[in-house]
Parts: sequence; structure tokens; C-alpha cells
Amino acid sequence: MRPAYANAAWQHWSDIMYVKRRTRTVRPELILLAATVLGGCTSLPRNGPTGTQIARSATKQNAIGFKIVDIAPENIDTLSMTGSPTNILAALALAGQVDQIGPGDVLSVEIYEVGVTLFGGRAHIGTSDPSADNGADLSASSATVGGGGIVVDRDGNITLPYVGTISVAGLTTTQVQDRIVAALRSKSQSPQVVVSLRRNVSNAVVIMGDVANPGRVPLTLARETLLDVIAERGGISRTTQTGSSTATGTGAQDVVVRFTRHGRTVEQPLDSVVAGSADDLMLLAGDRVELIRQPRTFTVFGALDRISQIPFESRKLTLAEALARAGGPNDGRADPRSVFVFRLAADTIAPTDSAELVASSVSKPPVLTPIAYRIDMMQAQNYFLAQRFVMRDKDLIYIGNAAANQPLKLVQALGQLFSPVIAVQNATR
Repeated sequence: MRPAYANAAWQHWSDIMYVKRRTRTVRPELILLAATVLGGCTSLPRNGPTGTQIARSATKQNAIGFKIVDIAPENIDTLSMTGSPTNILAALALAGQVDQIGPGDVLSVEIYEVGVTLFGGRAHIGTSDPSADNGADLSASSATVGGGGIVVDRDGNITLPYVGTISVAGLTTTQVQDRIVAALRSKSQSPQVVVSLRRNVSNAVVIMGDVANPGRVPLTLARETLLDVIAERGGISRTTQTGSSTATGTGAQDVVVRFTRHGRTVEQPLDSVVAGSADDLMLLAGDRVELIRQPRTFTVFGALDRISQIPFESRKLTLAEALARAGGPNDGRADPRSVFVFRLAADTIAPTDSAELVASSVSKPPVLTPIAYRIDMMQAQNYFLAQRFVMRDKDLIYIGNAAANQPLKLVQALGQLFSPVIAVQNATR
């Protein structure tokens, strides 16, 4: 039997040998792996912040001053407004005439005379046979002045034989007839004049841009409106209707009307112009209409299958419809409590009069406020709110990553790290 001090020495030696054996099993690469594992949770890719991190950013590191607004029953009425501007074009409404002659117009002048004539040529009126001699014939002479038409010069004048120079700018064809008759009355017996507009240049509008047949459109006494001339020129061009990219325009909802009158220019979405409304302007000479294709789109980031830019393709798009078009959140990575809509919201203060409305639509850039609208899709009532929340052009939807997914990502990373080693071991067995 060993003494007590011998047993104590033996136990001490056994402990040292155990530590040495354990020390020999801890290899340097395992120590490095352990350090990697400990730091893994902070270095794994997230595809964006979590909802908690976004909320924290609103109070810290918020240089642009964005704020988070929860989508709730109390504010859904405001958030469901379409925000489509109207009555912008109406601010340019003016009264005017479209039958006044101007420089560049081409006139046709026919002069009829009886008795001694100034112009050659004979015409028999009252019988079907000019050679018939029934004693009741009334003979007259006529002449068409200017076979190719008479062009109104830059000063608004025309020149006729035996009449001289007449100012016709701003007159109607009837008024020009009266002036010619007055000038011929002392030189001809009972002169009659017919003036017609052969080519209408001054009373025309120009339509261009994404229209099927751009060009100059003469105005008539029928008083064409904005939508009339767009329809007359074939409507929106086929390229605009079909598009050629992922952010494609499909119709009037993606076209803006840029309208210029007397040096003032305004813009308004074409789909907000209703036939017969104040925005469907009655056109005047010199108006310029341009159709501009501006596809409305939204982008989607975060915990979903892929980042994408998606066109509206409709006049109104709700948040629920936008999420469905994006394919919805990824069940394995998304946090349904952290769905955000990032928006640069324009100042909603409305102009007080038409003049201010025109000025604000052209010269004054809108004041933009960054807002992140948040909705918790784990609440059943919020699905109804998502059906009412109206998306705006260039909105950004972000679906937050779930914080609980980080351990899963760590396991997946370790699996990718060791899978080649395990494969080699299995192959060498």
C-alpha cells in the first residue's frame, strides 16, 4: 500500500499527462476555425439590414433626416390617394380664333364680273347650254387670280391686279372678300369675290414625340381639342405601347403630355386627361404638344429571390399587387414584420391659383421628404391595408432579413467549408 504522498504525486502526474494529451489534439487550424466561427455571425452576408437595424438608423446615423411611418388604419385614407395631378393643363386655357389669316397661308381668290370686265374669260350663268339663245341669258366673266394660290407674305399682305396690296393678317376669308370687292367696285361692274384658304399654315399646331404620326395639324372651325389631334395622328406610337425593356410602358398611364402655349410649358400624365374636361384644351394656333414616354416603375430589394425593377403597367398599383409582382418574400430569409416602402415624398402644399400652378409645375422643383413606410405583415388586418396603400413612381420596397436566420447562415457556411474535406474522406475510405 502506497503512502498518501505517493498517491498525491501519482494523481498530479496523471493530470499533467492528460493535459499534454489534450494539448496535442488541439491543432492550429482548429484554433483558426474556432476564431472564424466566433466572428462568423458578424461577417455573414445579410442582403441588407434587418428591421431593427433600419429602426435604429432612423435615430442614429440619419444625415438625410428620414423618418419611419407605420401604415395603420389612421393614415391609410391619405396613403390610398392616387396623387395623379389634374387641372395643370387647364391653367393654360385661353379663348381665341382659328380662322384668322396669317403669314405663310396660301389663298385662292376668284373674281366674278358682269358687263365690261377687267379679267378675261367668259362664263354663262342660267342655261345649261352656253350656245342657247333664248334671250334670257345672263352673261358674266370670271377669273381665278393666281393659279397656284396667293401666299401671304411675312408682313401679312397680298397683292392683286387692279387692287394693289391689301393687309390680310388677322382677317377672316369673308373680311378679305369684302376688302377686295371694295377695291374693285370703282373699276368693275358688280364685282363678286370668293376667297378660300388653300393651305392653312398659321392656324396649326405641332404634335411630336411618342405619337404614331408626328407633324403639323391644321385647325378648323370644328375647334379641335388636345385629345382630338392625338387621335387624328394615330394615338400613342406602337413602340411606346409595346416597349423594349424590363421597365416598359404599355399605354397612356406611362405617357406625359408636355404642352406649350405662348411661352409657358406644363406637363401632365396623359391618362389623367379626360375627354371634354378642362384639361382637354381647345387648341389655338401655335400650340405645341409633345408626348413623352416615362414608364412608372418600382424596385424591390432585400429578402427575396432577386432584386428587380418592375413596371406598373396599370394606372393604379397597390402594395399588395407590387409584392405579388415581385414574387413575394423568401420564406427562409424574410422577416414579415419588416416590410418597408422607401419614398421621396413631394411636398403636398397645393398652389393657390392657376398662375402659381403653372409656375410650380415648370420652374420650382418639388420639396422631397424621405419617408420609410413600414407594415407588419404578421397582422391580418394589414393585408387589407396593403390592398389600399397606393404605390408611387420610383418607390422602393425593402423586405427585411430575419435576425434569426444568422445561425442558419453560419451552418450553411460551415457546410460549404467542410464539404470538400468530407468528400475527400469518403472517397479515400
